[in-house]
Amino acid sequence: MPSLETLLKARQPSSGEENIEKGKIYSFSEGNMYTKFCNSWCWKAPGNGNVEVEVWGAGGSGAKMCCCGFGLPGNSGAYAKRCFTVQTNCYMCGCVGFGCGNSDALCFRGCSEPTMMCWFGSGTNGCICSQGGKGGVSICSTTPSGYCCFRANGFCTTNTGPNCGIVCNQCSGDWRNQAYGGNINCPGNTSCVSFFGCYPSCICLFRTHLAGPAGVISEGGAQVQYGMDDYNAHANWSGQSKAHAIGAINGAGRNPQYGHHWRACWRNDTNCGCYNMNGCASTVPIGWGGPGPQPCGGVRDHATRGGMGAVRVKFVD
Repeated sequence: MPSLETLLKARQPSSGEENIEKGKIYSFSEGNMYTKFCNSWCWKAPGNGNVEVEVWGAGGSGAKMCCCGFGLPGNSGAYAKRCFTVQTNCYMCGCVGFGCGNSDALCFRGCSEPTMMCWFGSGTNGCICSQGGKGGVSICSTTPSGYCCFRANGFCTTNTGPNCGIVCNQCSGDWRNQAYGGNINCPGNTSCVSFFGCYPSCICLFRTHLAGPAGVISEGGAQVQYGMDDYNAHANWSGQSKAHAIGAINGAGRNPQYGHHWRACWRNDTNCGCYNMNGCASTVPIGWGGPGPQPCGGVRDHATRGGMGAVRVKFVD
C-alpha cells in the first residue's frame, strides 16, 4: 500500500502554467490625454533570439454633436504582426498613435494617428505601420429618421423597414485604414448603428455595433453590440454609450475583469462629465473605435475618444 507521502506528492499541482507564453513581453502604449511628448519608444534586444512584433493603430473617435441629431462610432485601428530573428545589437524604435482628442470638433474629428516602428542592426532593417481608424461622423438634424439622414449623405446602409436600417461609418468608395510591413496585415474594422425607430421617440431604439481591431480578442478583430437607454443610473439621455460599450467589450473576451463603467452625466447628485473632458479621455481598449454621441435638446455630447495605439514585442531566446 502506498504511503501517505506518496499519495500527497501524486496529487500536488504543478507549479507552472502549461498555457503561458514563453519568453519576455514588452508593451508600449500612450496613457497621456494631452501631450505627445512620451509617445515615442525604443527597445534593445536583450540577446540573440526571435521576436514577434504586433502593432495597432489608434481607434477613431466619436464626434461631438449639439442639441439634436445622431452620431456613428469611430472605426478600429489597423493591425500588423511580424516575426523575425534579432541579435543583441538590434534596436527597435517608433511612435505610438493617439486617438483624436480634439473633443470640441463638431461632426467629425478626423482620422486617428498611425502607430509606426522600425528595427535595425540585426542584419536586416524594416518598418511597420498600422494606420489609425476613421473617426465617427455626427449629423445635426431634426429629421425623425437617422437612417434616412445618413443614407441621404452617402453612407453605406441596409434597409430593415420604413425609415429604418443599419448605417455603417463608411461611404461608398471611402478610404479604409491599412497596415503595412507585417507578415500579417489587417485593415481596420468598421463600426455601425442600427436605427430601429425614429428619433426622438427614444434612443432605446438604437443599437451600436462597435468595432475592435484584429489581434486583440480574435485574429480578425471583434464587434460588440449594445443598446441605449433613455435615462439610467450611468447617464441621462446625453452621455449614453460609454458604460454600455465597456460592459460589452468586457463580455467579448474569455477573461472578463470589469462590469459596466460607472460614469454619471447630467445628474444633480454626481459629477458633470459629458462635456470636453469626457471626449478627451480614452476609456476604450487599444485600437477600439470610440462610441458616438447621443445629444438631446439643449445638451451637447462630446462622444468618446478612440483607443490609443500600441506595440507588443515578444522576445524568445
